[in-house]
Amino acid sequence: MKKGKLLLKYKENNETKEIRQIIKKRSYELMILIHPNTTQKEKEEIIEKYSNLIQNEGELISKNVWGDRELAYPIKKLNTAYYVIFNFLDYPENAEKLVNTLKNDEKIIRFLLVRTDPKED
Repeated sequence: MKKGKLLLKYKENNETKEIRQIIKKRSYELMILIHPNTTQKEKEEIIEKYSNLIQNEGELISKNVWGDRELAYPIKKLNTAYYVIFNFLDYPENAEKLVNTLKNDEKIIRFLLVRTDPKED
């Protein structure tokens, strides 16, 4: 049986007791917009990088490359971007790490990570 994530430790009658919760993988959808001035090789490396990050502990369900598309409104004075969509299963803390990595990547002009089925819990 899985031990689960430790939520709380407390003492009762000179015994240390723990409250744990088993965290399940959740389904997510990630859309990234890659800067249009990157080369095709760099775009492939970025896609591979994030695929590997997801697959470290999660399960990559699908990866859709939409390619260059026109933006609905300018972002950082750009009118086009390279769209990639990932659908995957992962733990919430890994999704949080992925978001932090995306925030620090200068070639990603915008991203959106959403849970696809919030009723899973």
